[in-house]
Amino acid sequence: MRVAVPATLLLLLAGCGGPSSPTPPIVVVPTPVPTPPPPRMVVISIDGFRPDALGRTTMPNVQALAARGSYTWAAQTINPSNTLPSHISMLTGVIPTVHGVNWDEYLPNKGSIKVGTLFKAAKLAGKRTAMIVGKEKFITIKDAGGVDAFVLTTRGDDDLASQAIQQIDADYDLVFLHFADVDLQGHATKWLSSEYLARLTQVDSAIGRVLEVLPGYSTVILTADHGGSDYGHGTTAAVHMTIPWVIAGPRIKSATAITARVNTTDTAVTAAYILGIRIPEPLTGRVVSEAFVQ
Repeated sequence: MRVAVPATLLLLLAGCGGPSSPTPPIVVVPTPVPTPPPPRMVVISIDGFRPDALGRTTMPNVQALAARGSYTWAAQTINPSNTLPSHISMLTGVIPTVHGVNWDEYLPNKGSIKVGTLFKAAKLAGKRTAMIVGKEKFITIKDAGGVDAFVLTTRGDDDLASQAIQQIDADYDLVFLHFADVDLQGHATKWLSSEYLARLTQVDSAIGRVLEVLPGYSTVILTADHGGSDYGHGTTAAVHMTIPWVIAGPRIKSATAITARVNTTDTAVTAAYILGIRIPEPLTGRVVSEAFVQ
């Protein structure tokens, strides 16, 4: 005699330890968090760039950089407003009475920079640095130490951009570029002459080539050492002392005019902050915090 077993009873028996297929465990595989790339800092100096020239010529790459970053066209350089002492202040964060260089040529017999540079601080932090420049006097900064790659070219801004692109491809953490032609043109044909304005458009094109190859995690500061008038510079006149200062990068506000006063000594301190390194105190400059996303 066969007895029919209700389906409900079979289900109860199965729940009480009857034969069944084991449920496989759920394995949660965590999504790997990508390691962010180390910060990269590029400082670009256009020698002799008067920011009021922007209203008289075309510089689309500089203007586009400002549009995606923070900027002021009223930053101030140091006195004397000359190339070598100004750039040393730009790259040390202190004024000439502190860094000790008030001459404007490569004169190693006169002494050396008395303070640490941005390059030396970067090197001590294990970072790799490069300088690509258009004037011999920058050997003064190289001699202070901390520069892994130093390229001097006197073949013009286009060649300097090509040299810079090669160094950028080598993945340096800190790169400094000095474009000389605008200043040389000012001395030759006067500041704000048609030739000077044309040279600004040309250097803008060269800088555009450099910006195209930079990784997206790069921060760029674009500035100048001094302005000029007639055939020269070096005084405390506003057109000599006023310089552009533009910063763009991952942590920087976009399309933002900086209202605080900016000095060329702020460049080194702000660049060091982005790289996560320290320049030895005391410093004249400060971090341009208004430009950063809070």
